[in-house]
Amino acid sequence: MGLFPKLNKRKTIKNVKDYFEKDFPRLKARSHMDLSSLQSPQFDTIPNTGNVRNNQEDNVISGIDAQEFVKSTYDVINKAPRIYKIILKNVYLLDQGNSVAMELTGYETSQYAKYKNRSLLYFADTYQDIYDLNDYSECTNDLKSV
Repeated sequence: MGLFPKLNKRKTIKNVKDYFEKDFPRLKARSHMDLSSLQSPQFDTIPNTGNVRNNQEDNVISGIDAQEFVKSTYDVINKAPRIYKIILKNVYLLDQGNSVAMELTGYETSQYAKYKNRSLLYFADTYQDIYDLNDYSECTNDLKSV
């Protein structure tokens, strides 16, 4: 037994891809909210009973949280080892696709696929303090070569 629990690499890679393809675009859009357009709540329209939520405040907090996720994503990628940085930046931040990243790394398809998987696992491991994308479920047919 090692210091860390056994990682399901296949599911972790899928989680990171889902983060970049589904969550990250929404976080980027949310983080660019125009905070100057928010108005203060008008207290004369707030009912006197019950738990009152300030939707404006919730939106501001959500936007600030999104900004932290986006900033942390860029920080992790910018501090990644060179090959991982090239792959993550070009494929997921610049949306240039695998062919551009493959050309920039100089790797052929099979070697590139191995490094892409490694870069996704690196991202999950490094991003873990912000949001845990790792999957620790059992997997008998995991990626052995990564």
